[in-house]
Amino acid sequence: MDQAIVENVNRVADEKDYTLLTSLLDALRPFLNPDQSPDARDFWDALTADCRVLAEQRLLKGEMNSLWGVTPIVNLRECVAADRALGSNAHSLVFTTYHISSNFDFVCSEVQARLVAERGEDWFLFRWLMLIWALVNFDIFHLYNDRGIIEPAGGYGSRRFGIAVREMEIYRRAGKRLYTYAYGADHRTREKTLALGKWNFCSECPDPGVYCVCDDAGGAAMLKVIREYSTAVVAHGLAMKLIPGARNVPYLTVDVSKFSPRRSWSQSDGKLVVGHFPNHGYFKGTKYLEGAIQALQTDGHAVELLLLSGKPHHEILEAMQKIDILVDQLISGSFGLTAVEAMASGCPVVCYLHDGVAVADRESCPVIEANPDTIKDALHQLISDRTRLSKAGAAGPEYVRKNYSVEALGTHLADLYLETADLPKALNARLAERAKSLNS
Repeated sequence: MDQAIVENVNRVADEKDYTLLTSLLDALRPFLNPDQSPDARDFWDALTADCRVLAEQRLLKGEMNSLWGVTPIVNLRECVAADRALGSNAHSLVFTTYHISSNFDFVCSEVQARLVAERGEDWFLFRWLMLIWALVNFDIFHLYNDRGIIEPAGGYGSRRFGIAVREMEIYRRAGKRLYTYAYGADHRTREKTLALGKWNFCSECPDPGVYCVCDDAGGAAMLKVIREYSTAVVAHGLAMKLIPGARNVPYLTVDVSKFSPRRSWSQSDGKLVVGHFPNHGYFKGTKYLEGAIQALQTDGHAVELLLLSGKPHHEILEAMQKIDILVDQLISGSFGLTAVEAMASGCPVVCYLHDGVAVADRESCPVIEANPDTIKDALHQLISDRTRLSKAGAAGPEYVRKNYSVEALGTHLADLYLETADLPKALNARLAERAKSLNS
């Protein structure tokens, strides 16, 4: 492996030096895509062989370098924090950001946008360059099912979703561990979802085929290929019903230390302020909640709806301190990260939970259950029963601490590594000790 190339690729990743980047792209152009020529294949054969040796050496020395990405999920940083709690040198990498959050370790959105504007399809080669950087520096990869570092994604069951097969092959040849995760659209197929019951994500979808994988046959083929290349396939909640062979790991993770204590609820008949913060209202049952609120107001009840959508993450967290209750999802059948954040802050949560949905510790889960058929009656009861609200709110922080905190995920990751990663004995011993410490 040419040390000068490694040093320059590292500089590009760390400093986003555009001039150096374009020079590297031009110099390495004949080699960056392994499928373009025999010379390129020889280059990648040598690279993966060197990276396999590097991985073995680092792991034997007790070094765990892990990379999380590339879908800019809000709680990616908390997943990284959980990995770091085990002693891993963990980082996040994204190539795009959402307006709700951009707090990641390596953010390549600006340099990629400039490449697209000035050098057209060179951004595809940039992704291959970033794969070289990732292979040299990391040995454990955590990716969502929708895509990996190189593009285009998919093509083996879905046109839009799926980690590139060539990328997964390279991880295997380079001796890397690959863990794949579900976030929502990247695994949701229509017939399987509709079969869950009357209320589900697909029941209110305005445009099937646009938002999610949708196609059952294609989605099954995509997930099968990913499963074949993954060290382990990870899912949680509803995804456990949709992804064959997945391991249940609660990774809707929050840093509980960042959540302020809530005020207590009075036993008065004051106005009930209901919060609802959907990005896509048709997937969350928003119209049913609005109808229930309007009906209650018409009946003379003191209830108000605070509806926020498309707001930065910090504004949502601030709003949780002002509402009496959060209505999360009424049709999907499970809760999302917003509900976990609300519970962590001591805010009561209303959500529809499918029978048998794989949320953590279902028996102690403080979520107040309701669906579109029952939401009006549920809110009606809560308007007068502030004691129930207070109990649900008070139970939330401890439930999240035990099941969805950084420390909780750290113990789950330790179990995942111990059972699947085939790590050196000394490293396994350290992981077990760290997990014991986190669990205590």
